Amino acid sequence: MRLQLAALLCTVLVSGFDLGGVLAECPPTGSVLDRLDDIDLTAAARTREFELQPPKSLYERAAARPGKVVVKNDGKIGQAVLMSDLPIETLWMAINDEDHYAEDGYIPVLHSEVVGGTSRGQDRILFQYFKRAGVGRWWIDQVVMSDGLFVDSDATLWELRWWDLMETRDETSLPEELSQSLTDLGLSPIRESRGAWLMIPIAASCTLIEYVTYSDPGGFLSLAQWLGAGRVIRDTLEGVEKLAREHIPTPHEDSRFVSPDGTPVVASEE
Repeated sequence: MRLQLAALLCTVLVSGFDLGGVLAECPPTGSVLDRLDDIDLTAAARTREFELQPPKSLYERAAARPGKVVVKNDGKIGQAVLMSDLPIETLWMAINDEDHYAEDGYIPVLHSEVVGGTSRGQDRILFQYFKRAGVGRWWIDQVVMSDGLFVDSDATLWELRWWDLMETRDETSLPEELSQSLTDLGLSPIRESRGAWLMIPIAASCTLIEYVTYSDPGGFLSLAQWLGAGRVIRDTLEGVEKLAREHIPTPHEDSRFVSPDGTPVVASEE
């Protein structure tokens, strides 16, 4: 989508948020891993469609360190897992509130806007761009909720996946003001991207968040992806959790959030 590009493009790192120590609401490590063993994680689209499957060791490390983002970065592939003490509904609303990603520096992108479909809807088109210290790119992604996975898993797997539309859309297809912004910033388009968010409820106030991405920004930036990518991926997950804590509880009268199957969803009480 997009956020992953920030990870691959970034040569100036941003500071992360300290999420604190062990979370009281999350079960012991063994219990978390037992629950994950009972779930077919390979049923998610990030495995079936994109061949992006985090290793078991990433879940083991995250389960042992609740509140800490665990990252594995390997060239163009980035993977991260976080055990959060927030309810899944609140976190799901946060990752789907893309029009507010760039506000207050929650996510390391300069601009994030739904330009096709319905904001926070099951199927939409997202435009984003990133630039820091003269380095940046822009991208357009198709963003889709995995409704069948949600239903088949009895609401155990909440997935939001994306893939780029760079071959079918270009700068001229964007609204004029956005195209002008790209011109003013001197930004080039990315070459390729795809990925997914996957959330799993572990307990009422304990959610496993997984983020996987494959991205090729193109040009010399493909080499720069080795520098700082892990830090920005970490900042992305921590920023989403911060958005969930600070922004999602505020009034959203003009916004409609839905679960992967299209039914309304509201933030749960912690």
